[in-house]
Amino acid sequence: MMLYYRLLYEGEHAEIFPRARSVVTEKRYVHRRVGVRSWRKVEKVFSADHQYIVANFSSLVAEVPADLLNRSLGNISADTEEGPELEFVSLVVTASKPNEKIWAAVTQHQVDGRVAYRIRRNEAGAVWFEWILGDHYLPHDDGHGADVVWFEEWGNENRKDRFLRVERQRLEAEGLTIQQLVFKMDGDNVGDQLEIDQYASDYELDIPEDVELTGVNELLCGMVTNDEMLTYPRGRSALRNIDGLQEEINWTITRDSIVFDKHGKPKLAIPRALWDTVASQNQRDYGGRFVRNADLEVVSYDDKTGAVPMYITWDAKTQQSFEHVTRLIKYMLAISKTSPQAAGLEEGKGESGVALLYLWIQSVIKAEAIKDKFDAAIKAAIRKCMILENAISGQSLQITDPVVEWGELLPKANSEKDTEEIEKYAGGVQSLETTVRRMHPDWSEEAIMAEIQKIQDEQTADSMSPTFTQPPRVNLGGS
Repeated sequence: MMLYYRLLYEGEHAEIFPRARSVVTEKRYVHRRVGVRSWRKVEKVFSADHQYIVANFSSLVAEVPADLLNRSLGNISADTEEGPELEFVSLVVTASKPNEKIWAAVTQHQVDGRVAYRIRRNEAGAVWFEWILGDHYLPHDDGHGADVVWFEEWGNENRKDRFLRVERQRLEAEGLTIQQLVFKMDGDNVGDQLEIDQYASDYELDIPEDVELTGVNELLCGMVTNDEMLTYPRGRSALRNIDGLQEEINWTITRDSIVFDKHGKPKLAIPRALWDTVASQNQRDYGGRFVRNADLEVVSYDDKTGAVPMYITWDAKTQQSFEHVTRLIKYMLAISKTSPQAAGLEEGKGESGVALLYLWIQSVIKAEAIKDKFDAAIKAAIRKCMILENAISGQSLQITDPVVEWGELLPKANSEKDTEEIEKYAGGVQSLETTVRRMHPDWSEEAIMAEIQKIQDEQTADSMSPTFTQPPRVNLGGS
């Protein structure tokens, strides 16, 4: 089903919907020249893929939460003001690029029903985490391990050898063991296991050695599921239950398109006598009775009957079809918990941030739930990076979750946002540093600290009133 939902998201609906195949090809009769003065009527099969119209609202369902979380994810830092933890988390964030990759991760999470991550470390000592496809992450049934799998192909265009790579992590009594395995693929079947050292030598690969991390009591990988249930512990796609509606939307639009294509173009109607005249001339010239469009560019006028060519147009009534498509789209959005404003079916602008929130409330509630899962996943991934660094490099980093800052899911006017931040600071529920950071999220650390110092200096200067703050009196006279 994962491949099915990926095709649904990508808009490759002609491959998964049965009614699309009925308009894939069509037969037409054309006249083909077989000699200098000879024509023959033949049957020709045309590709009609362009006639199947895809109005892919499935992609909208998956991308709206990704858009909201992408603009919401802010700064990621260690839960400390100074120390090696702060520097290490900064390096991990720089190498992992979570802000750049969150959109892709959330979209894949919605399409596949899950997305996974794993921790990496290279020979130079850089540590980072990366998102991987959900079907590349296979947890063990006993809950004490997981396999991260992927395929590798080597060879030329004429022949390619395919291999299954496996990174196996298992929690044992002493700690975590990580093994590198490789299997030869026989078509779609997994074949014999190969020696990993020989495989690396044959294809000049740099494969890490097997390692046992003593004292590590959690896997260095994980998974984020979507709408999981007891019967579906690995999550479910956000596109489930809407594929039938998507097909009906496509088919209704396609059916109208075919009707317009066949009947919407003006048809030229000519008198019977004129048709016979042109066909007879073609019979004499080419040996067949037919009439081409080019034959009618210059025609004679019938003085007796006044018969002249005329165009016939067909007026189609499409209002009901459009209303049907609109209803189907609204059903799809309701099932997938997507606001109609996201699809442009209703006005999506509000006079204030609160008004905008209520217009987009369905999508916001859905995105908030997804945000909580990715918040936990990002924190867990960076914490696992710290665990790996301690286990391999011998450092003694304090293992704690980092601080992940999330902004508003929906945009607000700068004036409204600044007013809210100032009120929080004035009410004593928010620090000056947090206020400056939120009002200027694109500033550097140096600029933020400089701004804080300026504000504190001005506040100190304003608090010194010459009326109440006087120098001490001194008696200069003698007795």
